[in-house]
Amino acid sequence: MAVTASPGSPVSSPRAGARALVGTALRTWLRYAVPLTVLSAIAFSPLAILARQLRPPTTFAEAVATQATGWAMVSVAWLSQLVLVGGAAAMTGPPRTQLAALGAGSLRLLGAIVPCLAAAAAIALGSLAFVLPGVVLLALLALTGASPARGLPDALRDSIAVARTRLPMMIAVVVGMLALDALIGLVSYFAVLMPVVKPATPAQIAATRTFVRVVVVALIALSPLPATLLATLRRQAEPSSASEAANPGSG
Repeated sequence: MAVTASPGSPVSSPRAGARALVGTALRTWLRYAVPLTVLSAIAFSPLAILARQLRPPTTFAEAVATQATGWAMVSVAWLSQLVLVGGAAAMTGPPRTQLAALGAGSLRLLGAIVPCLAAAAAIALGSLAFVLPGVVLLALLALTGASPARGLPDALRDSIAVARTRLPMMIAVVVGMLALDALIGLVSYFAVLMPVVKPATPAQIAATRTFVRVVVVALIALSPLPATLLATLRRQAEPSSASEAANPGSG
């Protein structure tokens, strides 16, 4: 006989499900804060290297270009975050030691690079062709790095299949991730810079490089949270996880 949950029960309440998701992800983030931050640094290493190699601007034009580089990094941060989801997926299962979590997460993260690049290409092409809004495509493919499926097409299909079953939650998490990226950019901008306008002082010009570096450091520090949220969503879709949630007293 089918059992119908009451509208206010935790099973049927989207709000309760969201609270459970956030609580689980926060506990995972705090438990594995060190390995997740190391994995985040690896995922964002291309941006970190670029920020490290930036020369101090000496003219107003160079300052404007450096400032634009910082905002460009904010706009593409989601790709590194999708890769980081793969690493975070290794920490959503049974408890591990910190070293074991770092090792397993590193392997998962490296394995997520190519599938996530393919997902990014699909998101870009789909958005340009007006197939679906970019945010919806990103939500559908955000779990590519965390997919246990092997092979490039299967990982994309798996992400879409899982995301479609909980699309409102996926869109909410992805929008939150993008909002976090924008907030990092804005806070870094107002903390380090004020609008650089002519005539700019040498200190204002030099500060634009600091702005870029602060953006990268903040992205590395805070990106594990949305990545862990997405990895937890993927974990909850696995049959073993679903049965544990349905029967918390079993075993």
